[in-house]
Amino acid sequence: MQFKKGFKIKPKYIASTGDVIFTDGTNDVIPNQLSCESYGYVYNETTGTCTAFKYNTKINNTSDNVHNIIKGNLNTTNKGTENSFLLGANNTSSGNNLNVLVSGKNNLVDNGLNDSSIIGGSFAQSKNQGEVVIGGGGFNEELAMSQMSFIQQSGNTTNATQTALLVQYLPLTYIQKVKNSVIGFEANVIGINYGGEGEVGEYGYVQVTGAVKFTNGLASTYHQTTTHIVQPGHSGMNITAVMKDATATSFGVAVTGLAETRIQWTAEVKLWQNKLTQTF
Repeated sequence: MQFKKGFKIKPKYIASTGDVIFTDGTNDVIPNQLSCESYGYVYNETTGTCTAFKYNTKINNTSDNVHNIIKGNLNTTNKGTENSFLLGANNTSSGNNLNVLVSGKNNLVDNGLNDSSIIGGSFAQSKNQGEVVIGGGGFNEELAMSQMSFIQQSGNTTNATQTALLVQYLPLTYIQKVKNSVIGFEANVIGINYGGEGEVGEYGYVQVTGAVKFTNGLASTYHQTTTHIVQPGHSGMNITAVMKDATATSFGVAVTGLAETRIQWTAEVKLWQNKLTQTF
């Protein structure tokens, strides 16, 4: 946030208690009533504090939470959240979430995700099944502007046709694109022969590194390098992998195996996300 004209201080962040902490650009400061209200917040004359919302020690629950564990303030579990653990402040499971774990503050798990975790940081957003996310603070503006995550993909091939791997081996499930973002990636991909041509146990290991830019319309531009960690001559498997679009709204690892060879694939995918509030 920019300094308002005529003011030498501005809001820096909002604490989990609702208090607004100001800064002069270097040091944290306590605003007076004029400064507080000029930025649109509420000034409490009794306590001399500037607040963004009224602090409530009660947990904000919209599910019955019979099978959930909630620790902290203003955590929200929407309908359909079960077997989940929310720890911290202002965290939300959007609903229909099974077995999710959220730790930190101002984090969100999207609706319909299972087995996903936000294990620390703030302003993180999980958009994928089984994803593990660490929030980067989001520049205290909005969700998922700065974060890293880990996603597991897998699949099988029986020929040399390029095949998109699946998130958590769930049918037609791929990594979700993010508008107005640049995402760096590293994928460690292993394919093992489990029948057909060649010998069972032969394998290939490739690493895909690079970055992709997604526009506001989710058009993508990839820059990447594929490295054979284990050379084909040593493993007997001349396989390869790339990162590419899977659908108009998703992407992920696509692998190419060998004709008449049954290959079981796994890919550990690390993502580093930098998202803008501006569109491009």
